Amino acid sequence: MTHPHENHAIGIAEQAELEIWQGIRDDTRRRLLKTVTVGVIYLIAALAVGAYLIVTIADVGRENVVLRGWQPVVVDVGWMLTIATGYGALAVTAFVGYLVTLLWIQDKLPAAAFQIVDGVPWIGSTIRVVAMGEFCQSIFQSLLRSQPIGVALDQASSAVGHAGMRRWSALASKRIEFGHPLAHVLQSSPIQDPPLSAVAAFAMQKLPASDSVDVWRRATSECHLLAQSRLDRTAMAVSVCCLLASVFIAFFALLLSGIAMRTMLQGLTY
Repeated sequence: MTHPHENHAIGIAEQAELEIWQGIRDDTRRRLLKTVTVGVIYLIAALAVGAYLIVTIADVGRENVVLRGWQPVVVDVGWMLTIATGYGALAVTAFVGYLVTLLWIQDKLPAAAFQIVDGVPWIGSTIRVVAMGEFCQSIFQSLLRSQPIGVALDQASSAVGHAGMRRWSALASKRIEFGHPLAHVLQSSPIQDPPLSAVAAFAMQKLPASDSVDVWRRATSECHLLAQSRLDRTAMAVSVCCLLASVFIAFFALLLSGIAMRTMLQGLTY
């Protein structure tokens, strides 16, 4: 006689599905990391070149004299050094933001930090659906082994990398033990992307075990398809934004340098 909580072996087809989903998540994180890395390199390079150009022009113009109202006036380059310092501060900020993003993509941020960064456009929506896919896959695996949903949620609390979903899964497991309906529990998830909301709607119905497994399989598959589509949009948006920002930073440095050079050259014409 088979105990209802006994682990059942996962079939070859299901195992192949699980490996495909894992590959999609790994590829999504890898491509996100590459996109962000290239974008930050563009930004820091533009800031470094811009700061160097501004400091060089300021050094050339130091102690230069121009005539204003027939009075000799020493060229003020302090404002240029201030802007160059601002460029340096922006470069440090970009690097720190890059380190935080690395931890974010690799699911190494604390739960409180996830609540803040998950709202970031493009990257946040992609990370959310990847975390949701990992959560749904964990539940799907547990249901395949004929484990109850409370046990599945408890196992997801250690299987999912997203700290917010991990903490919520542990609490959700306790709520199921106390008799709370699954639909209400799912509605309290920190991530409310469409696949999970659809599962919550199905959970309001009394479904056979086989149908429940199928619902979670569909949700997991939908999460990974959504992750791929969001990744493409995110990669395009982040690349374009970083490129435009880099061009603006370099152009602004050239503009300021041109203004300063014009002032210095005016001092040579008298």
